[in-house]
Amino acid sequence: MLKLHAEFIGMFFITIAVGISSNPLAAGLLLVALVYLFSGFSGAHFNPAVTLAAWITDDISTRHLTTNLLAHAAGAIAGAFFVWWILGISHNQQPSASLGAFEFATLELVFSFLFVLVFLFVMYPLKRRKNPIYGLIIGLTFAGCYFITEPLSSTGLNPAFSTAFILIDYINNGQAYFYLPIYLFSPLVGGVLAGLLYKRYITLSAA
Repeated sequence: MLKLHAEFIGMFFITIAVGISSNPLAAGLLLVALVYLFSGFSGAHFNPAVTLAAWITDDISTRHLTTNLLAHAAGAIAGAFFVWWILGISHNQQPSASLGAFEFATLELVFSFLFVLVFLFVMYPLKRRKNPIYGLIIGLTFAGCYFITEPLSSTGLNPAFSTAFILIDYINNGQAYFYLPIYLFSPLVGGVLAGLLYKRYITLSAA
């Protein structure tokens, strides 16, 4: 239950940070705090792509995978509704008009892959957490990826809050749902690739 609560709370606050500020550094610094706060309880994933990768690498169980995904969905939806309530408008969740579908999908995949790979290497195995700056590395990587991608693909790289923002947009008669498949699946594919590469690296290094 603690894992569920930790992932829900973390996802809730990350969604609020992204939805209200759209500031990569603000969201990254908040993630730093949340990682240090909750990593001992749940691994501080706050992203379905990270959870999927951790499951692929056998660092979490199938039960943990399921509870995390449920917590991410609930936390992101609650956070998106909170943003709507505070701002009075839905968060603009759609890519730049200058970006084609293939380029959009590739951007989401590549930088999700990078973020998840960094996360895995500094969070797992647990002995890596003895480095006191592991949370800072995760948060700044998150911020760095957003600084690069946000002007083009908006606030993606996380299927949970992207889907939640698009849900609110749909309630407000928006059309961001056209972009949902890319916001949903590209980060997950990036997470899967990161998990497979990390698992291969760990296997080779242990040989």
